[in-house]
Amino acid sequence: MFKFLVEEIDNREKSAEHIAYLEQKYGIVFPDILKELYSRTNGGILKENEVPVNEDPDDFDEVWCMHNLGESDYNFEFVADNDRTEPMNKFIPDDWYPFAYDRGGATFYWSNKDHKVWFVIKDDPDSLEEPDLVANSIEEFIELLNNSIEE
Repeated sequence: MFKFLVEEIDNREKSAEHIAYLEQKYGIVFPDILKELYSRTNGGILKENEVPVNEDPDDFDEVWCMHNLGESDYNFEFVADNDRTEPMNKFIPDDWYPFAYDRGGATFYWSNKDHKVWFVIKDDPDSLEEPDLVANSIEEFIELLNNSIEE
């Protein structure tokens, strides 16, 4: 189901606890597909992949690493909190939450409101003003990741 994972682990119990905590803290609901994904991993480096990052069919970026749910310095909660402080809160909408990032630290966000996935290069003013829509849903984004894996 998640061909882009380097390895799958049984993370159901731990991820359920982390997700419940994050949902309560931020007043959000994780999409079912993200709950399932985190039940099989706690983030980390992904298999080599490329997904389109804007409407240009020749513009791709690698989704290098998923944010984990609380076991590293750069986890979901740290990034979500950091994005809600100055100056980032001027650019990152309140309903966006970090999912993954590329090798340069640019972030893929999912919207809690409509589940669309966006790509933002935080140190690029143009990207902050006009982020790239990557997928119309989390499910579509997962499909892009899976389809980009060569077996």
